[in-house]
Parts: sequence; C-alpha cells; structure tokens
Amino acid sequence: MASPNRVTSVLDTPNEDGDNVIGITLGDGSTFDAVIDLPAAQGLVEILQRRLVRWASKSVKNLSLPQFDVLDVAIAHRGPEVALLVSTAQMGQVTLRMPNELVGKMHQELGRVVTYGSGPQSSPQDLMSRPPAGGSPSCSSLTWSN
Repeated sequence: MASPNRVTSVLDTPNEDGDNVIGITLGDGSTFDAVIDLPAAQGLVEILQRRLVRWASKSVKNLSLPQFDVLDVAIAHRGPEVALLVSTAQMGQVTLRMPNELVGKMHQELGRVVTYGSGPQSSPQDLMSRPPAGGSPSCSSLTWSN
C-alpha cells in the first residue's frame, strides 16, 4: 500500500501575495506547495485546536496551548446577543460568544485567576470590584457583524 499524501510543512509567513502556504508530500515522495485561503485556514485552526484540547484533556493534561497577550477586553453587541471582545497582540481582536452558563463559569474561573495571581491576601470578589490600576472601571462596547 502506498504512503498517504501528507501536509508536511507550514510557512511561518505569508507568500508574496499574502496567502497562507502549506507543503504537501505525496505518497510517491514528491512535494509541492498549496495555498490555503483565509476562511479555510481559520476553520482548520479551529478544528485542530478543539481536537488538541480534547486530546490533552484525555491524556497527559499538559499540552502546550497557544498563548496570547491580551491588550484589552470589551463588550460586543449584535441585537440581543452580547459577547466578549478580546484584543490580543498576536491576532488582533476576537469575539468570544458563549451561552450564559459559560459566562457564569468564565466569571468563576477569572475569579480564581485573580486569586492565584494576587496571593491569599485578597478574595476574588474584593479584587474584581477594584478599579483597574490608573483609573476607574469602564465598560466599552461595540457592535459586531458576520
């Protein structure tokens, strides 16, 4: 049986046309590059990230996941839907849409993050109610569209 065709490389930077490029090795050993349009690349990343997270959860639970430097957070609106808009240094802005149950869970987990990051001297409620350093609390919002 011949070896299957495989994706064997991904260029770190876009080509001269700004396209995402992957290297493909055919079963006979020959290779060529293929362009992936942005929607397909985004879909591929979403699928692989979900699979890797599930794999890590079922196995060693210490998978090295991508890390993003968060620069800002805000509320994004579309009609009655509300989501969290997160600005990152690496990807720009992303919108996190989730059901209300996950919003509650996110609130709890953020409280834990605040607690772990600040030590045992403060409760999550105390820390989350404080204004950010250098100013008063604010809530910005914007509207998103698909």
